[in-house]
Amino acid sequence: MAKNFPARLAEDQRGASAVEYAILLGFMAVLLVAGISAVGAETSNKFNSVENGFPD
Repeated sequence: MAKNFPARLAEDQRGASAVEYAILLGFMAVLLVAGISAVGAETSNKFNSVENGFPD
């Protein structure tokens, strides 16, 4: 039984898809944060330029 454990572990593919989904989810989270950061900075710049256009 103990001798067959490494062979059974190497053949078991059940956890592989969970790892793949976790990697995909992590990649999507990084892209989401980068996109929000880029849009947020651009929006902030637009609001600042509008604010500067008003007289004091």
